[in-house]
Amino acid sequence: MGIFIPCATEDEIKAHSEARLSHPSARGFEHVSFDYMADLRPRFQSYKNDAYFTKESQVWLYPILDVDAAAIHRACVEVAREMPVNNFCFRCSAIFWCLPCNCACLNENDAIGPSSCVALTMRIIARAKTDSLAPYTSDPATFTALGMNSFSFAHPCEPSKLAAYAPRAGLEAMQKAKVVGRALQSFEAAVRQCRSGFSQALGSVYPLLPFASSMARA
Repeated sequence: MGIFIPCATEDEIKAHSEARLSHPSARGFEHVSFDYMADLRPRFQSYKNDAYFTKESQVWLYPILDVDAAAIHRACVEVAREMPVNNFCFRCSAIFWCLPCNCACLNENDAIGPSSCVALTMRIIARAKTDSLAPYTSDPATFTALGMNSFSFAHPCEPSKLAAYAPRAGLEAMQKAKVVGRALQSFEAAVRQCRSGFSQALGSVYPLLPFASSMARA
């Protein structure tokens, strides 16, 4: 899971073209995704990067509702500058969601809390919605900003940590909270909709990748 931003402005293209923030495919390109890459750090890249998005891959993109695409892009730039690491240990929470497994993991970044691809996507959306830095480090602040339930006596079956969400469960939770809308299939469909005047950011979700770090953003 991640973020895809079509139709970036000139200023946004300049920002995400900075070498340390991007894969070469993103530099100067207006339609970019934001995801953890092979070194487990998030960067911008073009959706036409065939080494990442293979011709066989299928991508569904979900409009992120009630948030400005520019705010999403700014948040992605902020996160890229911090260079958080997607520690494999964080994913243990998606397996044993009822246990605070990510508390036992070493988080190398004080500016971004423990984040799988799903958790990082949620933090970015919450940051864009609230214009607050709190979601970057606070799971409760992110749950609150997105209107999502977390573990409590009233909701005993909900995760207590953002990292406890596998991609499908995270998507379903955001759909239930009306954070995202109905899906589009393919990056090209999202670009066409953007060019037709649809200005909201779009979030993309890969199906059937419960523990992968792959993601594309919108």
